[in-house]
Amino acid sequence: MFKANKPVILALLAITLVAGCSSPQAAETPSEKTESVTPVQVEQVSTGTVSSDSGLTAKLAPSEEVQITPKVSGKITSLPVKLGQYVQKGQLLFKIDEQDLSNSVQQAEASYRVAQANLKQASSSSDQGLVQAQNSLKQAEQALQDAKVNQQRMQQLFSQGAISSQQMEQANTELTNAQTSYANAQQSLQVAKQKTSTQVSEASVNQAAVSLQNARESLANATVTAPISGFVSSVNGAVGQMAGQQPVVVLVNTNPLLVKANLSEADVTKVKVGTPVKVNVQSTGKTIDAKVTAISPVMDSQLKAYPVEITIPNPDNALKSDMVVNVTFPNSTGGKSNSLIISRKAVFERSGKQYVFKLEGDVAKQVEVTTGAASSDTIEIVSGLAAGDTVVVKGQTLLQDGGKVTIQK
Repeated sequence: MFKANKPVILALLAITLVAGCSSPQAAETPSEKTESVTPVQVEQVSTGTVSSDSGLTAKLAPSEEVQITPKVSGKITSLPVKLGQYVQKGQLLFKIDEQDLSNSVQQAEASYRVAQANLKQASSSSDQGLVQAQNSLKQAEQALQDAKVNQQRMQQLFSQGAISSQQMEQANTELTNAQTSYANAQQSLQVAKQKTSTQVSEASVNQAAVSLQNARESLANATVTAPISGFVSSVNGAVGQMAGQQPVVVLVNTNPLLVKANLSEADVTKVKVGTPVKVNVQSTGKTIDAKVTAISPVMDSQLKAYPVEITIPNPDNALKSDMVVNVTFPNSTGGKSNSLIISRKAVFERSGKQYVFKLEGDVAKQVEVTTGAASSDTIEIVSGLAAGDTVVVKGQTLLQDGGKVTIQK
């Protein structure tokens, strides 16, 4: 009888026990994975015309802004306006202490009166001097005539030996003296006619008048009124505070508002004054039809762009300065008529190429497309799609080529 080896028998028993505990099936079949379905929104490819446009982001600005600084320094005595208040042109904004300015006016008035009195006195003296000079000239002229007659008579007597040479010399001397006196009288008359002292006094009066006018203007400048109608956008002072070189009040006119944009060299050639544009206000979502009202003929050297202004009516003051807006400038070239067009958001880019997801039943197929003209909302499809094709416009980020979808409204 064969006697089995004990270790071998134990190993066989262990194998039998393991086999008895195992599943009767050789291998478990894994359950199939549930395929995911992506919710998307779609639209159909249609035909139409795409107007190519260029857009930019800008801010609204007041059509007028005036920083009001007093022309004279001093203590603020009145400041009746408040932030946000609407004021009319000519309305009081603030006042500066007038005491020192009023004293300056009184002093200038006194100086002006003194100058006028000096002019009157100088004019009177000049008139008297002129009369005296005229009389002196007449006397000198008469004396000269007498000296000439006497010299001629003495010359005849001297030729006859009736008078001495000494008497003849005396007659000649009297004539010479008379001629000198006459010349001096003529010169004195010319000086009297010039009225030099009067001219100096007149200059003093003019100078005093200018000083008085300046003093009065300084006093008037102590009362500061609104140069334009508009809203108070800033108040930088208080009653009792000294006003200096900083603006005390800032006024803005917000009707209309301006969009101050900057266009590149390529874009500025496509617009002109009067070109219609669309202005979308980001905070309100409202789109406004407006027009270009100004274009700078000179490029901003720092921005390398041309400043452009667009006027936005704002009668109800609903729009505020510094609100962000998107401005769309239409391009005159535009797209071709009867082109295939879809929403711009349907097109996405991968690896430098443009694609859309086109639906085939409930499956989204990634299709490469060639695009043409584009606007802010639509884009022209040159190749890759046909009219009536259905494309995904929302939900593409969750899709893969061949993925199943469910359409949402």
